[in-house]
This record gives sequence, C-alpha cells and structure tokens, in this order.
Amino acid sequence: MSDAASFSAHFAGSHASKSTPHLYISALSTWYQESPVWTHWKHQFTGLPSITLLNKDAITVPLLTITTKEQISCAAVSGKGDQIVCSCNCDHSLLVWDTKTGYLLKKLVGHTDHIWSVAFSSNGNQIVSGSKDNSIRLWDAKTGHQMINWQGHNSDIPSVAFSPDCSKVSSDCFDVFINVWDTKTGKLLRQLQGPSDVRSVVFSSDGNKIASGHSSGSVWVWDARTGDHLRMMKGHGRPVCSVAFSPDSHKTVSGSSDKLILVWDANTGHLLRKLQGHSGLVSSVTFSPDGNQIISGSADHSICVWDAKIGHQLRKLQGHTLDITSVSFLPDGDKIISSSFDGLINVWDAKQGQLREQEGHSSSVTSVSLSPD
Repeated sequence: MSDAASFSAHFAGSHASKSTPHLYISALSTWYQESPVWTHWKHQFTGLPSITLLNKDAITVPLLTITTKEQISCAAVSGKGDQIVCSCNCDHSLLVWDTKTGYLLKKLVGHTDHIWSVAFSSNGNQIVSGSKDNSIRLWDAKTGHQMINWQGHNSDIPSVAFSPDCSKVSSDCFDVFINVWDTKTGKLLRQLQGPSDVRSVVFSSDGNKIASGHSSGSVWVWDARTGDHLRMMKGHGRPVCSVAFSPDSHKTVSGSSDKLILVWDANTGHLLRKLQGHSGLVSSVTFSPDGNQIISGSADHSICVWDAKIGHQLRKLQGHTLDITSVSFLPDGDKIISSSFDGLINVWDAKQGQLREQEGHSSSVTSVSLSPD
C-alpha cells in the first residue's frame, strides 16, 4: 500500500497527469524497477519502453517545483513536509511556502542584510534566523510575527539551533564566541568562547550538551546548563564544517573540509571511527532518528549514507549538480532532504535511495533543516 500511495502521489505531481487517460501507464517506465508496483504491472503492459539509467539513484521527477527569482541562501522544511521557509535576499525577508500547492503563505520581514541560517523549533511553532546584519530573529511560525530581535554578535551568523525543549537558541558568528539565548525572556544566558572561528553549533538530543565545530579542525563539547568546556576532540586537519549528536546524545559526528567524517564518543572524546568516501569537503552531517545511519553531504555533489555502527557506506545519492550544503532526515527516518548550490532541495527515499521529490529554486541553497512534527 505504501508503494502504491507513493506511486499515485508521484504521478499526480508530474506533467503526465495532464495527459489523456491512455497515456497514464507511461509513468511505469520511469518508476523504481525493484518496487512491487512496477514488478506487478510490467507484465500487463508488454509495450512499455525500457529505460536504463546510468545511475539508478538519480531519478529526478519532481512532485512539485517552487521557483523563486531570487538567490536562496538558506531553507528549512517542516517535519510534515507541508511548509518550507527560505530566504529572499532581494529584500532580506523570509518566505514561507505551501509545498503541496506552491502558494506563498507568508512573508517574514525584519532583517536588513543577507540571511545565512534558519531553523525550526522542535514543536514547529517558532523559526529562528541568522543574518549578515549581525542579528538573530525569533519568529512565530504560525503568524509570521517577529518575537525577538537578538543583537550580540559582531559579524555574520552562519549557524543557529534550537534546544530540544525550545527554551533556548544557540548562535555563532565568524569569531570565537557562541551565544545561548532564552527564547521566552530574550536574555543572553551565557557566552562560550572556543579556540577559533565557530563554523557550526548544535544541542544534544537530551539538551545537556552543546557541540561546536571550529576552523582549527577541532570539535568542542560544552555543558549546556553551565557553559563549562567539557572536552576537545582533535582529528581533522582542516576546518570543521558541520557537527551533530546521535539521538542518544552519546556520540557526535563531524564533517570537515579535509573530506573526512569522524565519529566520536561524546562522553570520553575518543575517536570511534573514520568514514571516507567523499572527494570534496564535507559540508553537512547528521544521524538518522534511530541512530543506525549517518548521512553526509559534500562539495563533490553527492550524499552518502553510512552504517553508523561499523562505518560502511551503504549507498551514494547523486542528483545534484553543485555542492551539497545541507542534509537531514525527516523525523520518521523514511526520507532524506538535501539542499545544494544548484538551487535545488531534493527529498530522497532513505531506504531505496530513490529521489522522490524535488523543490526547484533559481539560485543557491546553502542550508536546510527540519522540525520533527
């Protein structure tokens, strides 16, 4: 039933749905050829053309294409997949779209310069964004109203993140400082000082720790409640571009411009395994919701799916034509979402590696994140 439902949605979103009824079966020619739907129906239509793909993972038929005429530097998608928020740098606003219809739902206005980063809260009620105007803005995701305008950094904000309970936001800029803010009062709770420029920051799933990736090639782990530095993990030879915690908060994974992915014990700082397979810098890494897999996006235009326990590469997803800027799992673990400088946001089947959905932009996409609702 799941595969049949997916087939129906896949077909309904394609241009074939506008054709006359006798052409409807043509969608079978491009369907995933190990699926139950294709296996069952191929014998009923012996005249179907045979299509062979050089890369079976690169099936790029979109369910919907949202096209904007401005550069998209960051994006975040709701966990249900029904909304997407992206930057519109012509007027430094955020646009919220309905991904089913492509309609513009609301426009968030407040920033005065390029928006670099955006994220949803875990309950989907709030959006946070970071900008070249040195500010972090907290928004009501339902009304689009600006709730808080945080000032406290001296340069661009490349990374923002919510704590799991939505009570805090962490932000960093191109210096050594990480700020932690209270989302209710707007107060600056603490400021963490690292060894070098901060490139990425994230809360652990239990909310007790913060991990930060630095230009020095190190990953630092902090006590989120006190701000105390707990440990430093050094293994990369070049800047760390992305860090993430495992769902149980016991491990961290880091991706670097040295093309490596390193998995660490977050409690001891010991290096557990090294993942190699990309030919370009690793811009984004994250764990699957069950912790069994890791996905990575790279400047080599590919996304790799790894077995988190043994470090083996399970599959490589190829469909983007420029650097991958962000990767993430949907909360149910069934789909992977990726963004790229090619202006596309792709949604993939996490089990088969097949590209299911594709949101199109006319320029670069540098970040994407998901809310787990």
